Amino acid sequence: MTKNLLSTLLLIGIFTFLGSSGCTGNLADNSSEEVFSLEESRQIAENYIRNLDSYRIYNLTEPVLIEAKPLDCTSCWQFVYKFDLISEKNTSVIDTARVTITVVDGEVIEAVYAQGSRREL
Repeated sequence: MTKNLLSTLLLIGIFTFLGSSGCTGNLADNSSEEVFSLEESRQIAENYIRNLDSYRIYNLTEPVLIEAKPLDCTSCWQFVYKFDLISEKNTSVIDTARVTITVVDGEVIEAVYAQGSRREL
């Protein structure tokens, strides 16, 4: 009887160990999501601006970061940039563009672009 009890306890111990090992492995796999830093997210936002048609064709100045703020999650950021460009409607006018970009987990999920006249050349 003692032999059966010892065998049963040994089996329970093995199954407990294997069960908890499986759970721990799954938790480790789920926590491997990449976290994007402020600097990495800022670079993603700036690259987004540099790829805008209006920036590539008409830009006069480099994008200037006006504001960077964290949002409600670990890899969530919002950036506001501005830059000067030649007006598409009247090439004798300089416009200023303002772009607000939201980056979540390394991906641009929203961009709001506004452009207005600043001065005549």
